[in-house]
Amino acid sequence: MNWLTALGEGIVIAVDSLRSNKVRSGLTILGVMIGVMVVMVMAAVITGINDSFTEIISSRGVTTFYVAHARMGGGVQTGTSEEESDFMKNPPLEPRWARQIQELPDVAQADAFADLSSSGYRARWRDQDIGIALVAVASNYLEIDQGELRDGRFFTNSEDERGRPVAVVDSAVAADLYGGLDPLHRQLQISTPGGQGTASPFQVIGTYKPPANLFAGFVSHYMLVPFEAAWKYVPFWHRTVMYVVVPRKGVPIQEAIDQVHGKMRQVRGLRPGQSDDFAIITQDEILDLWNRLTTALFSVMVALSSVGLMVGGVGVIGIMMISVTERTREIGVRKALGARKRDILWQFLVEAATVTLVGGGLGMAFGGLIVWGLDHWTPIPASVPLWSIAAALGVSALTGVGFGLYPASRGARLDPVDALRYE
Repeated sequence: MNWLTALGEGIVIAVDSLRSNKVRSGLTILGVMIGVMVVMVMAAVITGINDSFTEIISSRGVTTFYVAHARMGGGVQTGTSEEESDFMKNPPLEPRWARQIQELPDVAQADAFADLSSSGYRARWRDQDIGIALVAVASNYLEIDQGELRDGRFFTNSEDERGRPVAVVDSAVAADLYGGLDPLHRQLQISTPGGQGTASPFQVIGTYKPPANLFAGFVSHYMLVPFEAAWKYVPFWHRTVMYVVVPRKGVPIQEAIDQVHGKMRQVRGLRPGQSDDFAIITQDEILDLWNRLTTALFSVMVALSSVGLMVGGVGVIGIMMISVTERTREIGVRKALGARKRDILWQFLVEAATVTLVGGGLGMAFGGLIVWGLDHWTPIPASVPLWSIAAALGVSALTGVGFGLYPASRGARLDPVDALRYE
């Protein structure tokens, strides 16, 4: 009960100190509030993005994996130039090898694809010209992507194999390129970043709605074309070609990977002892790379937000030093009446922690409003993890205790006789 009474007294004194020193207290609270708010918002955004990314990966099947000509990140090692990296040294994948992989007993589906969405392609119809996110895919793409066909149809396996110049576009392409006209059965020209048109016009046969996720909110003007048609008519960098591989139902993923690995070494013409000049990438590896990237980003944000906490901590030292000086006679009276050093120390530490907890609480409140706004008014998914609330309160209290320790110990060490004589 004694420590509860001391805690209550410390909080009351801290509130009185906030009222009497509004400017100094406000600056301290502001520093702590900014630090806590940044940590909370970043934790919410990264948690929401991670959940969205995990959902995308899961929707494509946990056993689905990919074959690329080099590891993610390009395989650049320390001291290695870009020209000497695996990404540039390894030869690109041939689309025909995907069909050989599909013939393996443990593989249900293997298709070549090329994501050219960031390559700067454009679509033209009459006088209209717009930028597009071009993706070259197989006829079963919607089974993996979980997108929705809104109107018309998707291209068939026969059209893909024959390289028919057909396209499926999203509503943004349909609206911006054709206005209010029905886009179905209309033609368009795809031009490369250099501005040259394709050898043959593409015909729109369907409209498509991308799956609802974080990245669909940032990228629009999708155009899906058969892979063989892109290979035939659209000049693109062949190092962007990858295979998506789906194992047969019930087959352990490692068995399918082993079979694909053996086939890839065979088609690449690698002899025993030679290193692989390709990479097999699982969903777990993609998630691991993503988590490492977001963890690094979060660490940087925590480091930046600590500046705000440092500002708040310096303010705590200033406020508490002034508080100790102004209440020197009070400390002397309390010691003369039997108060111990730890009683004085506890009182000032509670006062310091109360000030920073007020800043932490305000930071959580404003951070929560920002997170709510991001989640409702932007394509960025954001959800506040419970651990961030506990961390915000804990960091706020520790900031007060840590930076308030010196002035509190100084007050606790005052000699009662000298303190009573202080004017």
